[in-house]
Amino acid sequence: MPEDLEVIIQGIAVIPTQNQPMEDDEPLQYFTPATPPVAPTIQVNMAEAQVDKDEEEEEENRPTKGSLKGSPPAKFNGDWKMVKKFLNDFKTYKFLNRKNETMKIPTNRVALALTFTKGEHVQDWSHKMMKLMEERLESTLNPMPETHEYHWDSFEDAFRDAFTDISE
Repeated sequence: MPEDLEVIIQGIAVIPTQNQPMEDDEPLQYFTPATPPVAPTIQVNMAEAQVDKDEEEEEENRPTKGSLKGSPPAKFNGDWKMVKKFLNDFKTYKFLNRKNETMKIPTNRVALALTFTKGEHVQDWSHKMMKLMEERLESTLNPMPETHEYHWDSFEDAFRDAFTDISE
């Protein structure tokens, strides 16, 4: 039997009950409950708390691998009147999906943009752009990392040069 339970039972036994006379020479006894155990003090290591906060922020900024959100730009078929619209629509699409791995890595972004260039007037140009990017990545002398923004900048400049109306 636990000690606390035994103390309680003994205390209850000495408590006078109603309708029983007490003798005058018998001293009054009071039940004093045992003090409850004190909960241990919890110490928080602030360094660990900061690490947890950093991990949450890192998780929030980590690239996602899921599908892209929003409406992709309309297919570009080489129509010079649609160059600005295509680039602006792709820029919006890129911004909406900025945390997605496809948009964070410039080579993936270029490859995605090339999937929206379709038709006989753009297929040779698209193939040429993909080949140039592959050569930069696989160069034996000076390979360029896929994360280098030059890949996207080069694509965007080449796109404007190839399809913008020069008389504009």
